[in-house]
Amino acid sequence: MKSLTLKNPISFSGIGLHSGLNANITLKPAEINSGIYFNRIDKNVIIPAQWDNVVSTKFSTNIGKDNIEIKTVEHLLSALAGLHINNCEICIDNIEVPILDGSSKIFVEEIQKVGVLEQNNNQNILEVIKPVKFECDYGYAELLPNDENQDGLNINLKSFFEGKYEDQDIKVKNLNGNYIDSISKARTFGFFHEIEYLKSQNLIKGGSLENAIVIKDRKPLNKEGLRYDNELMRHKVLDVVGDLYLSGYPIVGTYKGFKTGHFITNNLLKELFKSKENYLVHQVN
Repeated sequence: MKSLTLKNPISFSGIGLHSGLNANITLKPAEINSGIYFNRIDKNVIIPAQWDNVVSTKFSTNIGKDNIEIKTVEHLLSALAGLHINNCEICIDNIEVPILDGSSKIFVEEIQKVGVLEQNNNQNILEVIKPVKFECDYGYAELLPNDENQDGLNINLKSFFEGKYEDQDIKVKNLNGNYIDSISKARTFGFFHEIEYLKSQNLIKGGSLENAIVIKDRKPLNKEGLRYDNELMRHKVLDVVGDLYLSGYPIVGTYKGFKTGHFITNNLLKELFKSKENYLVHQVN
């Protein structure tokens, strides 16, 4: 596959989910081998979208450099990964990426409108060749080599909502061909009884039923209901895709997890990159 960037710049504006601050963001075409990187234009700081620039994973994935942060990068990175864009400059004038509708749907649709540009080299992919695992007291995730009959990135998740919602599993095969229709529209979610705690932690200042699903008594409070029967689990997949793109590459392998989140996935990438024996980076035609 050829490297891809945007044909033209595209801009978004909106409120940050956790900060409650408005931000303007512009995605710009980038040169070959630029990768994905953020430009905090209000601070004149460039922050590459890399796993080792992650500074916090508390209810979102935040990256930083020189004490300058950009919060909640996962939905935008998920959209770029789903559209196979591997070179892009992201200019932003505040601390948090706009949450928009809580999914990556608007990012995907607007990028599709301006179109993508093939560049004159092939993309590098990261192929998992040895199993790696990260486990903590409440969950785990692992990256495994694909079986012979598997292609691309495959994701298998199990979740346990502790009675707050119906427990669900999800398996997505070869995400490369399924992202836009199956994953991109799934919104972030939370539980009604946790709202006061999140507010006490200085979070969800910009949250509303316009940009998040809120579950109470095992049902959504949002008037329009769910976009998919298993929208919560599909959003978990959306987050995994965005967090894995901080590897710097499209990943070929199988991600399996139980009660995964930003913390677990970022630590799994740390395990992956501990040894070059775990993976192979190479070009694909």
